[in-house]
Amino acid sequence: MQEPGATEERSDSDEKVGTVAGAVLTKFFDALAKTDDLADIAANLKKIVLDDGVFAEPAVRVALFPDAP
Repeated sequence: MQEPGATEERSDSDEKVGTVAGAVLTKFFDALAKTDDLADIAANLKKIVLDDGVFAEPAVRVALFPDAP
């Protein structure tokens, strides 16, 4: 059942819906990337957490400390 006054057209903003956590983490990683020494780390963390969906300690540790044994 359709709401009164509702249309079937969708705007571009309706096509991709994210979570609040995803939006907050995206803003955090974007701000972190603006820091000179952390740009590479921010890109790696963003990929691991947001793209791959991994928030496990070993993966995050490797992203933070890539040179550690």
